Amino acid sequence: MTAELAAPAPAKINLTLEIGGARPDGYHELASVLQTLALADEVALRPATARAITVEGPFAAGTPADAGNLVWRAIDALAAAVGREPEPFRVRLVKRIPAAGGLGGGASDAATALRLLARRWPEADEPALARAAAATGSDEPFFLAGGTALVGGRGERVTPLPDLPAHGVVLFAPRETLAGKTAALFAALDRDGRRDGFERSAALARRPPARLTPDALFNGFERVAFECFPGLAALRERVEARIGEPVRLAGAGPTLFWIGPPERTERVRARAAGLECAVIATATAGSPWRR
Repeated sequence: MTAELAAPAPAKINLTLEIGGARPDGYHELASVLQTLALADEVALRPATARAITVEGPFAAGTPADAGNLVWRAIDALAAAVGREPEPFRVRLVKRIPAAGGLGGGASDAATALRLLARRWPEADEPALARAAAATGSDEPFFLAGGTALVGGRGERVTPLPDLPAHGVVLFAPRETLAGKTAALFAALDRDGRRDGFERSAALARRPPARLTPDALFNGFERVAFECFPGLAALRERVEARIGEPVRLAGAGPTLFWIGPPERTERVRARAAGLECAVIATATAGSPWRR
C-alpha cells in the first residue's frame, strides 16, 4: 500500500438499548438493536515514517489528535491479533459526526481503520478483526458489520439483521457534552438499581416493523441522562415542542434523534432550525462492508 486508502465511517443510533447488571470484568451486560446512518466520517491511512494524525471537518473539535485516538488503539490491537509489529501510518480523519455525542464516531473511525488495514495485511481475517475490535472498545464490533444488527454481551456479540426499511433521521446534538459521560451514566444507573430485561431488543430483532414508531424504541440511559446532562431535559422539551413529535436519546447521549418517514425529514429539520444545538438531517443506511 503506497497510496492513501480511505473509506467512510458511519454514525449509529440505538433503536433499543437495554442495560443489565455489572459483569465481573467491570462492563455491563447489554442488549441493543443498532442502526448505521448515512452521516459518516472519512478515515484515510497512508504509510509513513512516523505516526501522525490530522483531524479536520465540521466536528473536528473534541476529537483527540494524539495517541488517545481510538484509531491508534485499533491499529495496535490488530497488529497484536495477527502477531506483527504495528506499522507507522499517517491518519487523516474528516469528522462529520459530533464528537462524544452517543453516535459512535470514534468507534466507527477505529473499525474503519481495521477494515482498511485488512487490505494491507492478508493475515487480518475476520476472526482477527473481531478480536481487535473487541479489544478496542464495545461499539467497534458492531461497526465491523454495520447496517442493522442485534448486539449482546458488552457489545462483542453481533448478529446482523436484515436492513431496516429506509427511514429519515434528524439529529439534535448539544454544543456541550459531559466529561466521562458514559462512566457517569453507568454509575447513575447502578445507583438507580433498576435493570432492563432485554425483551424489547429481542422482539424488535425478531419482527422489525416496516415503519418504526416511538413506542418501538427504548434506551435505558434515558432513566438518568436528563439529570446527568445539564440542560438536556429542557432541550428535549424545546425540540419536541418545535417538531410536534417525540425524540429519543442516542446511545449514552447527549444527542437526541427523531426517526420517521423519509419524506418528513426536511420538515422536521426546518422546524428545529435555530435551536441551541446542531441539527443534522440524515437517514438510515446499510453496511458499507456487507457484500
